[in-house]
Parts: sequence; structure tokens; C-alpha cells
Amino acid sequence: MRPYQAAVIADTRAAYLTGARAPLLVLPCGAGKTVIFSAIAHAAAARGRRILVLAHRRELIRQASAKLSAAGVRHGVIAPGHPSTEDLVQVASVQTLAARLGDPRYPAPDLIIIDEAHHAVAGQWARIIRAYPQANLLGVTATPERLDGKGLGVGSGGPFDAIVLGPSTAELVEGGYLVPTRTFAPSDSPDLSRIGTRAGDFDVTGLAAVMGDRTLVGDAVAHYGRLAPGLAAVVFCVSVQHASDVAETFRGAGWRAVAISGDTPAVERDAALGGLASGAVQVLCTCDLISEGLDVPAIGAAILLRPTKSLSLHVQQVGRGMRPAAGKRHLIVLDHAGNSRRHGLPDDPHEWRLEGRPKRAGAAPIRTCPECGHLHGLAAAVCPACGHAYEIQRPTLRTVSGELREIGMRTRRLERLRTLPLRRLLNEAQTEADLREIAVARGYRRGWVRHVLREWRA
Repeated sequence: MRPYQAAVIADTRAAYLTGARAPLLVLPCGAGKTVIFSAIAHAAAARGRRILVLAHRRELIRQASAKLSAAGVRHGVIAPGHPSTEDLVQVASVQTLAARLGDPRYPAPDLIIIDEAHHAVAGQWARIIRAYPQANLLGVTATPERLDGKGLGVGSGGPFDAIVLGPSTAELVEGGYLVPTRTFAPSDSPDLSRIGTRAGDFDVTGLAAVMGDRTLVGDAVAHYGRLAPGLAAVVFCVSVQHASDVAETFRGAGWRAVAISGDTPAVERDAALGGLASGAVQVLCTCDLISEGLDVPAIGAAILLRPTKSLSLHVQQVGRGMRPAAGKRHLIVLDHAGNSRRHGLPDDPHEWRLEGRPKRAGAAPIRTCPECGHLHGLAAAVCPACGHAYEIQRPTLRTVSGELREIGMRTRRLERLRTLPLRRLLNEAQTEADLREIAVARGYRRGWVRHVLREWRA
């Protein structure tokens, strides 16, 4: 297990100790969320607890089952084609379990783990959560935000009452756990001024007409041939027909391309994903089918042909390709949808919170290189892709007056207790008095110290 994964498990455990019943764990795509919740499920099952893992896609169910098996956890699968078992840990298809609520074969769980938890306020998920009101919850997601702006916290009608933040994308890139990205985009984004909005995002019918333009698709194929020739690529398209048309255009240019959708038979979908990993398929075109749950580290390029107002969808799509692989130095992002200008670059920081959409002043400003089209931060003096040097505008210096206040030892101590990660403070604490000082500084409930002491003595 990676060090940050162990630290996140400790922080999650601390959240329960401080009174939370439904913490939400936030980690970037590729950070190993399945490994983390499998370890948590393993520990809970060892104490005789019943665990229910919820996922909504076949690929996610298979991944969760594989990680649990790798951890030595006996478990059943509640999904079509799987026999029922009496194992303490069950991995369930949301759709299947929602249809079987009340079935005596499935006793009430003590803990419900929700994969891709940004869906947790949706209909079938919410029905399952309401059916087991005594169960603790654990949500895991890379993007704790819904397109419709609903929060995931209890104050906004969601199920979660605490948030546990793991390392950022930038930190995982720096640690070598994810690869960096190189993002390229045309100088002009598609004109979407006449596209209406439906359910909070661009209307798909209007998008298909704009993004299906032969010139635009032809440019995407040409840019792939120039900037990422032969790399395993995923193209995110607007519709099933759009994905099929784009794949045909790639094939016409000599690339091995296929299109898949939710209607594609499972055997063909598996073959396409396997072909992308082996090299038999160079370009995989899809319509939102693999924005979540795709685990193919060999992906070397993400081609964005689906404009979206959803930061969550954008992060999920680009994050599919940031997993490291042998010989892979970075992920090439070819953004023909304007999403990077709309939402920012993959390693930009995000202020995630439980109560509604995070307050953002918009995506961090970025610069487009006039020579190669690479997108990067404004601070760069030269383009990191082609070396183009920018003219430096020297700023005029000015002074700003402000009131200074002395920070005494007590003030610094309180600030430290309030801001340092709880796991670090618990590691440093030696006595009950130390724990009480932490509790007072952070406003914890009276029973918190007693809970921690009980854990120490266990």
C-alpha cells in the first residue's frame, strides 16, 4: 500500500472517531480508491461487520471484486449472473440491488461503501441508502460535485456529513503516482453560443451538430497524427452516432479505430478495451461510457470532442489517462472541445466542499502557445512543449499598507492544532491532556477523547 493511501485510511478512521457517520473520501483519478476501500472493508469484515459496496457499472463491479480478492476478502456479487452468497462483504450493482430491496437473502449492512459517490443523491442510490438507515456510509470519488449543483453534504440534501481530502493531482504527479499532462488546443474553441442547456449541461442534439463538423473532426485526426501518432487514445464524443462517425474518420486516415457504447455487447466492449491495452486498437471512440471506471494505464492520449459544463465529467475524462505505465512519460490531451479553457488544466487545484458547488472564480488563467497550441500556466516564460519564448512584460511595483499583528506562542499553538492533519497530531499526542487540547482547539464533541483512548488501549 502506498504511504498516502495508508494516511487516508487513518484520516477516514479519525473522521468516524470524531462522530461522523458518513464521511466522503476525495482522491484524484488513479490514486487507488478501490485499494483503499477494499482495505477498509477487509478490516471491518474482520470485526464481523457486514459491508455493502455499491457501484453502477460492470467495470467498476469487476474492479472492486478483483481488489477484494487480491486482499484476501471473501465476498459475494449482487448482479445478474452471480449466485447469492452469505459472505459478510457484498459488491452490488446499484440497479440490481435497487430492484431486490427487501429480499431476505441480503441482510442489512453495517457499512455501505459507495464507489463514484458523486452519484449518491440520484434515485436508485438514494433509495438504497434510505433502505438501510442504521448503516454507516463511506463515499469515495474524485469529484464531489454534481452537474446540477446539488451538494453531497447533509445540509444540501445529500448523505455525507464529513469530507476527507487525499493528496491533490499535482502532489500525485510529483510523487510519480500519476504522469504529467501536455494539453494542446486550437486557438479558437467551438462556437457554442447557440447551443441550449438541458439538465445543466449543453444540449446533446445541438452539440452533435457542431462537434460533428467534418473539418473539426478532420483536425482532430490530423492533430493525433502529428502530436500523438500511434499512441493508445480514447476519444470522448457527444453521441453514439458521433463516436461511430469519428471512428470511421480515423480508420479512413489509416488508424485502427473502433467505437463502443452502452449498447455494444459486453464481449465486444471487453475486446475493444483489451485491444487498446495490447495495441491491437489505437483509437477508442466512446460516448461517456468509460468516463468512469476505465483502468487502462497504456492510454497515452485523451482526445476531447465533447464540450461540457461539468467539471466532474472533464476531470473524470482526462484522469482516465494519467495512470503510469512502462515507458509512458506523460499524457497527451488534445482538447477540441474547449473544456480546458472552461475548467482548467488537469493538475489545477480544486476547493472541494460538501455543501454545494465549490466557490470558484473560474478556471485558473492559461496561455495558448502561438507556435504549437500547447496550453499551460501564465507564469511560464517559455512554452514547455516547443520552447517558444514569450515577451516579458515587467510590472510596475507598488506598495500596499496593512496592519500587522503579533503572533504569540499560544496563537501559533492553536493555529497548529486547528490546521495540521489530525493523523499527525494523534501520532504526536502522548497523554490524555494532549488529546483534550486537540479536542478544544478543533471543537470536537466531549466523547471524542474517550473514543481515542479506547482505541489506544485496544
